[in-house]
Amino acid sequence: MNNREKKGFTLAELLIVVSIIGVLVAVAIPTFTNQLEKSREATDFANVRSAYAELMVAAISEDVDSPFYRSDGTFAAEVSLKQTRDGWTTKMDGVVVGGVAYSDQVHWRRKPKAGGKCKISFSDEQVFLDWGGKEDHINQISAADFLTKDILSSLLGEDYSFSLIASNEPLHQGGGTNAFVEFAKKQGIDLAGDYDAKTWQIYVKDPTGGNIAGNDFLSNPAMYWSTVEVDKSMVGKYVPVIGYRDGKYDVYRAEVVTYNKNTVNEYSSIKYNFANITEAGGSASFQFDSYEQAKAAYDDLLKSYNTNKTVSNEDLSRNNL
Repeated sequence: MNNREKKGFTLAELLIVVSIIGVLVAVAIPTFTNQLEKSREATDFANVRSAYAELMVAAISEDVDSPFYRSDGTFAAEVSLKQTRDGWTTKMDGVVVGGVAYSDQVHWRRKPKAGGKCKISFSDEQVFLDWGGKEDHINQISAADFLTKDILSSLLGEDYSFSLIASNEPLHQGGGTNAFVEFAKKQGIDLAGDYDAKTWQIYVKDPTGGNIAGNDFLSNPAMYWSTVEVDKSMVGKYVPVIGYRDGKYDVYRAEVVTYNKNTVNEYSSIKYNFANITEAGGSASFQFDSYEQAKAAYDDLLKSYNTNKTVSNEDLSRNNL
């Protein structure tokens, strides 16, 4: 047979084949990734249902020693999500998780975030699913975004006359609380939702030289929070607190005190002790590199608080704090 009769594909034919394959791949990859994401969401649904079942067992039996029990008498659990996209890929019509339907926007709250968390809570005989949670700690990246001199200065102004931005601070005292909370939400950080922070303080002034009301902002402002909501009746008692500053975490006890006593600005909160932790009755320095370690120690102190309605020095010693 003559070699000239052995014909192969022409360049034009090869280009057509490659183009067809390209079109098929362009169609197939999004379909595949969508199916993969749907499988991740299915896993999340299953994990949330499982956590819901465990939480309800604790709630129905009123197990105050359960890790799901919260100091305010409610029960809550969190599930880390596998999905890698914000929002839903799955068609949500008719979806029910933990007895809560997607169509029930009162009990099914917010949309999921990639790498986020779903918080399951039981209060007032009702179940709530909040899919909008981010990572349950302030990492160094997010802290650098909003716990800085420049951010606080722009939010509060250089003439801000108070040392603390406190969760219980009256609005008319300066408005720092609302300004900071709203800014944090825009950064994806919900102090109450993400951290269960019922009592918290951002320390914004330099305490050196005994001038606690000085006008110099800290180079690295600090944040402290507790899942215990304090009020005037708790003054003199101690609550467990997590502190964050300079990329480190600390767990200790803080005394409940009254600020601006007998004035229109009176409120109760945890005692400031950011220059010296021992001022709040603890003896620890910043010692945890990760939030997970700090949270485990905090949960142990919270058990003591739930039993005794205060945290003692013995509780700190027992937890090596």
